[in-house]
Amino acid sequence: MHERIIYATYDEMLAELLRLHLERHGVPCWLRSMRVGGFHGITFGPLGEIRLMTSRPYAAKGRRLIEQVVLRGALSPVPGNVGQPE
Repeated sequence: MHERIIYATYDEMLAELLRLHLERHGVPCWLRSMRVGGFHGITFGPLGEIRLMTSRPYAAKGRRLIEQVVLRGALSPVPGNVGQPE
């Protein structure tokens, strides 16, 4: 089976939340990172990217689930409704 990148980010928390969300919906996935932040402080660019990976049969479903939660803002770390400031 071939691996597919279905999402890439620099935000570790977002990557982990997406991974958990996909696994909860039956999409086996894993994170792959080239980060060396603890040693060199590089958390941006190609060396800071975190990739959410899955196998080919699950790629379309995974992308669809990610698109749905990102558009809804459902994985926001801020509790409650996030909207326009009053």
